[in-house]
Amino acid sequence: MKWCFILSDDFYLPEFLGKIAYQVVKEGDECIVAVNSKIAEYDKQKYFPENAEFLSKVDWCIENCKKNQENGFSGLSWKEFFPTFIRKTKTLCCDYNNSVEIISQLYQFFNFIIQKKRPDIIISEPPSNVSNGIAYHLCKKNNVIYLGLMSSRFENRIDAYDLEHTCSKYEEDFNKILDSTIPEDEREFARNFIEDFISHKKKPSYMKVAVNWFYETNFITHYVKRIKQVCRPWIRYLLKRNELKTFDYESENRLKNVPLAPLTGMKSWFRFLVQPDKFDSPNDKDKFFLFPLHVQPEASTSVLATYFYDQLNTVRNIAFSLPFTYKLYVKEHPEAIGTRPSNFYKELRNIPNVCLIAPYEKVGNLIKNSCGIITLTSTIGMETVLAGKLVYVLGKVFYSYHPLCKKINSFEELRQALESDLINKPNISNLEKINICFIISYFRNTVPGDLLLGSRENDTNDYKVIFEKIRDIFKGLNAMR
Repeated sequence: MKWCFILSDDFYLPEFLGKIAYQVVKEGDECIVAVNSKIAEYDKQKYFPENAEFLSKVDWCIENCKKNQENGFSGLSWKEFFPTFIRKTKTLCCDYNNSVEIISQLYQFFNFIIQKKRPDIIISEPPSNVSNGIAYHLCKKNNVIYLGLMSSRFENRIDAYDLEHTCSKYEEDFNKILDSTIPEDEREFARNFIEDFISHKKKPSYMKVAVNWFYETNFITHYVKRIKQVCRPWIRYLLKRNELKTFDYESENRLKNVPLAPLTGMKSWFRFLVQPDKFDSPNDKDKFFLFPLHVQPEASTSVLATYFYDQLNTVRNIAFSLPFTYKLYVKEHPEAIGTRPSNFYKELRNIPNVCLIAPYEKVGNLIKNSCGIITLTSTIGMETVLAGKLVYVLGKVFYSYHPLCKKINSFEELRQALESDLINKPNISNLEKINICFIISYFRNTVPGDLLLGSRENDTNDYKVIFEKIRDIFKGLNAMR
């Protein structure tokens, strides 16, 4: 096999992928490492084996990129650029010409890799930015397997998505398991997981990592520490910046974002102190649906719910889609406190049937007392279907094959679905069987391991087992093509 890893500037994934790459080389397979930015290359290349073939997008573009390309972008839309636009619009010039150049450079680079290097599989995270979004697009166009790795809802497991937002085997196996005998050990595992998941006795490892670094007691100290960690790669880049910057939007964004980080942190910390008073308390007498807010920017909204990304507008449309007298409880995300302007909350509270619920309110109680959950892609939706309540999903999410989950494509469709379901209640008499089959179909298609452990000294991952499981997934997907 020929493996291709996309090396990003992520804070933990490169180390994990690097250790898989070492196993790939050890097993005698070929290994390619594609890297989008010079700062990422200078900082992260050390995690990969020296005998892997490194392909720098910046170096390749300097030698080979064609300017003013207007053809060859069949099937590509501006949607792939949206996550990068949202994240980098404050630090990069995202006018038409510059945006087209960014997309064109990446398209030509990954097209070269797929056409000339011919990897059997490309491994990265699920599409979360324009770089791996274009890689994913070209893989689908050229019938190459793209596998996106992310932390699972199961402890010490990894999700491996061959599609943009899910694994194609989940639903297929779910339908097979419904008509088969389930081993008792798997049945017991599923029961225990469901109980722990709904009660919040256990949390997946990714939920234990704070998203916002300003929660640190002294975020200035945190900032200075981070600067020390990356100063050498930055200096190397600065020495050659004039030559590289035309083809390295990622490194340019990093440099321009550095002076903004302390100001952003201080602003967020101030908001963190003053905003908690803006929340309402749940009322036992209310008839309501629940909408959990997302942290932004994240791929969960910018990639998987692009057209509902504006959460204020989305909440407003949901609220006015509800049956009369029903309220919409909008619950803030625990990691989002301090990240939104006060006007965001003010606008929410101005909607007549919206109640703004604090992040520390118990989700289990809100689900139990609600008439259902309306969400973009929140994990609360998975908790809700396991608890036997309907979930209306506006985005793309892996648990959408659960029978209590309804994919909604418009607000008018939502309005009609809510009215119908309030009259015709879902049949949940066989909920336990459905839930067990759902959990088993999900678990069987995950990979043993923990992405976060890859960057820690006490890394207990077995990379030979991980390598073999990914190879088995590849063989299964390859056989289906």
